Amino acid sequence: MNRSQHLSQPRLIVIDCARVIAILFMIQGHALDVLLAPGYRQGAIFESWLYLRGLTAPMFFTLSGISFTLSSLKYWDFYTRPTSKLFRRVRRFGFFVLLGYAMHLPVKSFHDFRYLDLAGWQGWLQVDVLQCIGITLLFLQMLVWVAGNPERFAKLAAGAGALMVLLAPISWGAPWTKFLPLSAASYLAAQTGSLFPLFPWSGYVLFGSALGYVIVRRNWGVGHLAPKPLIAAGAAMILAGIFVAIVPLRPYGNIFFWTISPGVFLLKGGSVLVLLTLLSLVLRGVAVPQKAIRSIAQESLLIYFVHVCILYGCIWHDGLRQMIGATLPLLPTLAWIGALALSMLALAWTWNWYKRNDPRTSLVARAAVIALAIAYGLT
Repeated sequence: MNRSQHLSQPRLIVIDCARVIAILFMIQGHALDVLLAPGYRQGAIFESWLYLRGLTAPMFFTLSGISFTLSSLKYWDFYTRPTSKLFRRVRRFGFFVLLGYAMHLPVKSFHDFRYLDLAGWQGWLQVDVLQCIGITLLFLQMLVWVAGNPERFAKLAAGAGALMVLLAPISWGAPWTKFLPLSAASYLAAQTGSLFPLFPWSGYVLFGSALGYVIVRRNWGVGHLAPKPLIAAGAAMILAGIFVAIVPLRPYGNIFFWTISPGVFLLKGGSVLVLLTLLSLVLRGVAVPQKAIRSIAQESLLIYFVHVCILYGCIWHDGLRQMIGATLPLLPTLAWIGALALSMLALAWTWNWYKRNDPRTSLVARAAVIALAIAYGLT
């Protein structure tokens, strides 16, 4: 038995459950943002919700890193040399990036690109969740090749993650557009409108990737996550983040704490660890339909794409933001959230079932959607 086989282990159900919970929280967060009237967006409860909503992206990013490493350790030999499995992985990560740009297309037809102004190009080239995750996962795959063994890979991922977080205030202050094309500068800071530039957001993916190795190497995840070391690490990160927030030291000058300070990474990263630990403790006493949970977790990309199109609209149609907007009181908004969440879960389960049981039909359906999208853009 080689080292990679010794370190590999089955996928943890807590990771899949956490992904499903993050999916549901993402749906309700976006739906509230689109539909809830401004008069209901105030008070202590809403402020607490804002902090919890702010954990959705760090949770997704961290889980992506953990899942990458668990898969890499399980199939290490396949991912360190040219194989069909490696090709499929790289193709999938590249698709994340392309889909991210497709979702921000600023025109309804490819012919209209000739009339696009600077603001339009800037809006299209902004870096969102999918581009950030896709590029970071491609970088992690490069580290797999460079590292040669899992332990060195984890150290490189942790070091790279620390750099992305510590250098974020510097990167955000640099005039990248003077030296780089807009498409590249958008990955380095939020100056051009990017919502999730690599600095500091890729730090969560890299942190999760290193954490995935630690979970396996130290046997913290046999069926469930080991609560004591993880909650201790999470609490230590939270306390360190609070310390950074209150200590009057400003090595980066006057920066906004809740965007690019290393302290906010510590707060949110620690909160993610605590939430994962609590979820793991709950799952020890609760039987969950693991097959259904795993099926839904595997289709998080599909849910993200479809629910964003429904809520925010796309080049093919208007969304609820255009048709209804932030005009609804709380109860109707909750009703929309419930309907949207149930429909997305049903869609994910159904699509996953077809992928497993009727792959030819699912392949034809995907090809048809892509062909229609291209044909629409050419008209």
